[in-house]
Amino acid sequence: MKHLLIALLLSIGLVAMTTNANASNLKTRISDDNQTLSIQIDGFKNGKEIHYSQHFSVADMSALQKTMLKYRAFNSAGVAIPFHEISWLFFTALVVITLILTGLIVGYQVRKGVFMKPAGL
Repeated sequence: MKHLLIALLLSIGLVAMTTNANASNLKTRISDDNQTLSIQIDGFKNGKEIHYSQHFSVADMSALQKTMLKYRAFNSAGVAIPFHEISWLFFTALVVITLILTGLIVGYQVRKGVFMKPAGL
């Protein structure tokens, strides 16, 4: 029974992967020389042909502003931005959330008296 369930789940996963591969076939090219950001997107998504090519002046922009510009460009083309382009943003958010949760836990434990000194010291 367990082997049948595993085979069923693997076949569903395989079908889902092949369906997703047929739905989107995109090639993206992003180049940034700190003066100009170029974004090119070519391919097919859900049966629609996509051709997008834009160049942006980014001389006075921060890394976050460039990331937001990339997001808006991909969004205007109707395509999700590749994860590797914004992975540092997710990592930063994860670190901030971890620090906030750690602070909340430590603060709660201090209020509960977990870190109180023993009476004999």
